[in-house]
Amino acid sequence: MFLHIFPVLALEQSSDLVINEGQSVNLECSEKKSSNTVMYWYMLPSQKNSRLTQLVTAVVGAKAEVEKGFEDHFKSSDIKGDSITLSIEHAFLNDSGTYYCAESEHSGEAAEGAEHKLVPAQTGAAFHLMVAA
Repeated sequence: MFLHIFPVLALEQSSDLVINEGQSVNLECSEKKSSNTVMYWYMLPSQKNSRLTQLVTAVVGAKAEVEKGFEDHFKSSDIKGDSITLSIEHAFLNDSGTYYCAESEHSGEAAEGAEHKLVPAQTGAAFHLMVAA
């Protein structure tokens, strides 16, 4: 799945965000389409040799799910209208990195083998966050 993400998410970038360690921040993005949509948040840490990590999966009409191991530090709104917000509470230095928002366009069928294609969300697709000491 990660191989399909890198080529499309780099298309849109937003300005850098700088916050102090211990502060909280909300990152918001909007989707291109509002039907049959799943939205995701990913993080690529600033540290060398880091890997892209999925943080959140949100399905229209359902509760957003923060991935196991990240629930205490990251929160996500459900998809509201056409947007979703990722909240980082009491940021740590190692929260510095690039945060990506993406949506999945799919055929709408829940059947196995349904077509899925990740695309960058319309606005706020990439946030470069730096947490300062």
